Amino acid sequence: MSNHPTAKRAFGQPDTHSGAALGYFLLCVYTALVLIRPHEWPVLNIQFPILRTVLIATFCVYLISLRPKIWNTQCTILVLMFFAMLMSEVRAFRYFSDLSLVIDWINSNTIPFILYLGFLSTIARQKIILLISVAACLVMTQHAYIQVNDPFGQGWAESVIYRNDGPTEMMQARYIGIFNDPNDMGMFLVMNIPIAVFFLTNAKRKLIKLLWCGVLAALFLGIYWTGSRGSLVGLMAVLFSFFYLRFGKVKSLVLAGLSIPALLVIMGSFRSISKDDESSMQRLTAWYEGIQMLGHRPLFGFGKGRFLEYHPKVAHNSFVTIMAELGSIGYILWMTFLFLCFFMLFKVVKLKTQIANPCDKLQQEILLATYLVIALIGYCATAFFISRSFIMFLYIFAAMSAACFVRCSNLVSRGTLQVSGNDIFRLMALSAVSLLVLCQLIIILLKI
Repeated sequence: MSNHPTAKRAFGQPDTHSGAALGYFLLCVYTALVLIRPHEWPVLNIQFPILRTVLIATFCVYLISLRPKIWNTQCTILVLMFFAMLMSEVRAFRYFSDLSLVIDWINSNTIPFILYLGFLSTIARQKIILLISVAACLVMTQHAYIQVNDPFGQGWAESVIYRNDGPTEMMQARYIGIFNDPNDMGMFLVMNIPIAVFFLTNAKRKLIKLLWCGVLAALFLGIYWTGSRGSLVGLMAVLFSFFYLRFGKVKSLVLAGLSIPALLVIMGSFRSISKDDESSMQRLTAWYEGIQMLGHRPLFGFGKGRFLEYHPKVAHNSFVTIMAELGSIGYILWMTFLFLCFFMLFKVVKLKTQIANPCDKLQQEILLATYLVIALIGYCATAFFISRSFIMFLYIFAAMSAACFVRCSNLVSRGTLQVSGNDIFRLMALSAVSLLVLCQLIIILLKI
């Protein structure tokens, strides 16, 4: 049986196509509000729940106007995760007394994923969303520049965080809203580096190429100013992926080896990254506590967002967080969702060797898929050191990956691009194996 994305007709509408331009416009507004967050700037200080209002309006237009609608395996997984979260609440004997965190999952992750998957019906639409994402990064970096150059670390929207767990006191730049933590801001900047390279690669004029080189320099500076160790690891993973893409396996390993001295200098300007420092030991302890929580409630865990109720520190690991909060079932579903992103993108990338003369649209999609893979690699590397399993922009990037796959499936012959039931079963098995590997890795790190 094939699990090819299915198209759904809008209720009461004939079987025709409608891109719902109004809905897409609202989606762009929603994206700007989520990522740039102008409604939270102190100079505006809008009290009206504009973000939720725009989301509801976009969803209404989606239901009424967009056709055909797209529903893929990942949408089903998100629904199953919702029920897994409900079972976690039941298992914790809270039943349905406090579902605010579960409802937040629907509003911040599930519905946006469905909207982006549906409205991004062309690569031109997706490019505009990506440009909004890069623009948000530039706003964050400009804000960080003001923060680090202010004697009191104050920006026009937020102040820096001071850390004292290294040899000297260190300032960490941050933004507002979902980017109020330097780690979140750093992760987002890391994921947008491949996007900037995508636009750089597509640029035809030298002036535009130079502009995108400046954007890349700003992103690197922004990551440096966050002082996030997890983001530094993510950046290294992204750079290695670029080396691998450009030079192949052997040359990439050589270049990585030659880059070690420079990386050590850069790492020295961040907080220390060592098992022996107090912060790292706290992380390892939290990771081990996650294993203990999984052992106590192996199927459905302790509930979404409940890790801090059983341990004084956050897990500092997105994979451990899912494992402890949603149990093995929730972890397998979440990892399958993530693996599906890579699986679909790799199938798109492979089209360049399977099709002799791909059209211009398909070439653009293949190039975009390549850089989306690197963006998700940046997320995974960073996520291993911070707890951001439910961060909103992950699901935006996941939806863009799925939308790319859907668009490519419409450009090639039917059956060329599909996700079969056997593929899903193998990915779920791989997710189960990754849970065992994660637990063993944590135990090994504690014994070193």
